[in-house]
Amino acid sequence: MHDLITTATTNDMVTFGLTESKRELIPLAFASFLDSAAIATGRGTFYNSREEQTAAVEAAHLDLMEVDCDVYAAALLMPGVTDYSRQIGVRRLLQTNTVGGLLSAQTRSIVVQRLVQELPTQRMLKLFGTLRRERINNARTRRLILDTLLNADSLEFWAVKYRTKLRVAFTHAWGRRVASILRCVLAKPAGDRTESESQIVRKNLTRLIARTDRVIQSQTTVGVAATHERVEQCVRFILGDENTVTLERLAAYRDAKSDFARGSVLPTETMEGLRSRFHRERSSADVLALTKSQLTSGQKIAVQRKASAAGVDVKFDPARYDAVRLYVYAFEMGMTDAIRHALIEKAKRAAAQLPVRFDRVGVLIDSSLSMVGHDTQARRPIATALALRDMLVATAEESSVLTSDGTTMGVCELVQPSGDTSLAGGLVRLLKEEPDTVFVLTDGYENAPAGRFADVVAAVRRMGVKTPIHQFTPVFAAESRGVRKLSDTLVAMPVNNPESIGLGLLKALMEADVDRGVAALFGMTKLRQLSLTAARNQRDLRPVLEVNDGISKA
Repeated sequence: MHDLITTATTNDMVTFGLTESKRELIPLAFASFLDSAAIATGRGTFYNSREEQTAAVEAAHLDLMEVDCDVYAAALLMPGVTDYSRQIGVRRLLQTNTVGGLLSAQTRSIVVQRLVQELPTQRMLKLFGTLRRERINNARTRRLILDTLLNADSLEFWAVKYRTKLRVAFTHAWGRRVASILRCVLAKPAGDRTESESQIVRKNLTRLIARTDRVIQSQTTVGVAATHERVEQCVRFILGDENTVTLERLAAYRDAKSDFARGSVLPTETMEGLRSRFHRERSSADVLALTKSQLTSGQKIAVQRKASAAGVDVKFDPARYDAVRLYVYAFEMGMTDAIRHALIEKAKRAAAQLPVRFDRVGVLIDSSLSMVGHDTQARRPIATALALRDMLVATAEESSVLTSDGTTMGVCELVQPSGDTSLAGGLVRLLKEEPDTVFVLTDGYENAPAGRFADVVAAVRRMGVKTPIHQFTPVFAAESRGVRKLSDTLVAMPVNNPESIGLGLLKALMEADVDRGVAALFGMTKLRQLSLTAARNQRDLRPVLEVNDGISKA
């Protein structure tokens, strides 16, 4: 592990002035946080329930934030952090009013904005729904919701796909009274509104768009008016008024209730909902055939089995998906030449990003039954292990890959998890081949027998075998509040896909040298640079969350 750390970092680090207390507390809190942030998803695992996972993850977030809020904010921005942890982070940062520290309040606002922008739309709206349920409704929260939604380029598409969730978010930000007034006022043409009504629209809608839409600065007056009209129609539709809307998708939603063919521009799930209510003589296959051009990349791969059964040809490009997702698909639908080719290319690209190369590596894969994972994420642990295998093999001139049941395998091969976990024998076999490094890909639950792997590691070290042994783990263990170690002498690194392997290296660095670890964290997230630039030029870097006092009173 020392070789990986020193290769991946440099001596060009900035001192952050950590107190002795923080030097002592950060490594432990950061390790637990990173394990949860990299691989926990808020769902059950083979050994833990959803509730156990949730409690452990929440505790890990709280611990790091209480030790150092700035380190916590920077950690949330790391590549490879799950959307689940990003949502928790936004919720916690919106609730905290920490004063002082390296980051200004403005920079923390930028962090929140970036975290929300990186979330897929559905998870962003789930976050906004969580803010409502937990009654988080301070001025920063209201600004975040309104600015994010009103200035979204995809607002029209979202309006027909996530209408109810958007209505909940807007109502939470405006309040029921203002939302009700806006619905009534927006139903009127702009020229027919009273001055008081026009002021309500400007205060709660128009000026929010004009303030944050940088493109508007170079638009004509006509262009600005068109932008405002588009947003007003979307908001009116979301709040429940479909009459006289003219935007393509909004009008199509209204008309598709009586004319099935008008639904061709609507999302598949939206049209399916309309079919079940207004066109019961039509089938789901008819909806898929009508709307397949509207499918997102994620939906195209997800509906393959359904599309095949319905006789609908839905094409997808394997190159557009990450390796873990492709392996999950291959387990379900079978490996194809196109998927195999995409996996090989992805492994090569991921390997090229690593700071190390090997002459020979040994890879030991846990193929026990627990690597199937929970029903809600079936085969994701083993899919992650196989994607990591391909990348690690691509870093070496020669390689040996074994499964825990002793089977030798190559790249892009599938293995069906079964039986107990016995890894010690495979480790011995690989060490006999004298590789540069051995990588063990496991969920950390050894049970045939428990502790045997650690005994073997201790024994070979006493014999003078110094071959580095690294453990990569795709499963968060709630009872450990982190990843489970096969041996206390190993650093167990959390990995959710090949590209996130840098998170494990940062965890190891933080444990070895906390000052260098914090410097590397701020360097990889560019947060210190952003903070310094923001301090020099507040106007140019004013985030979407920073608005004038009048808006907070809207």
